[in-house]
Amino acid sequence: MNRKDKYYIKAKKDNLRSRAAFKLMEIQEKFNVISENSNVLEIGASPGGWTQVIRTITGRPVISVDINRMKPIDGVIFIQGDIKNPDIINIIQKTMEGEGIEKIDVILSDAMVKTSGIGERDHYESYLLGTAVMEMALKLLSPHGNVVIKQFQGDETGNFINKWKQYYSFNKITKPRASRSESREIYIVFKDRI
Repeated sequence: MNRKDKYYIKAKKDNLRSRAAFKLMEIQEKFNVISENSNVLEIGASPGGWTQVIRTITGRPVISVDINRMKPIDGVIFIQGDIKNPDIINIIQKTMEGEGIEKIDVILSDAMVKTSGIGERDHYESYLLGTAVMEMALKLLSPHGNVVIKQFQGDETGNFINKWKQYYSFNKITKPRASRSESREIYIVFKDRI
């Protein structure tokens, strides 16, 4: 497998922190999930490829969360923590208060569990991670807000969409061109929180 494909090379050339930036660019181009004045919560932020893209779109502070550290980016409030930890939502809410943010307009999750190489296990772990993000969206997301979430596609993907689509006017699975063709990685877009 060629890890240094054209997206990797282009990311280096464009001073982007990861090739994943191109995935968000394509999702944004197709689905227009972020607007100029969006309050964005980003989950699974490190090393910051998506964060850089978000900052080119929105003029608002971005709240970024990751279990790993991330080098600072202007206009980004970084929280190091585990999204599955029940205390993290309180930390996010306190950060929102400090920034004068009442509600989040967009939640973007490129978070992924450490893979085991066992497809069904990895899929189910990604399902649980996605569930934690969607439960957070119920508490933090503004009316008409949007969520984008990464998942390893598998048996629970349909159930996941069926469970959460009732809260949104639109949902769609997408696989950006920058995702490796051999990967089961997909992104699920939920738009327009009801």
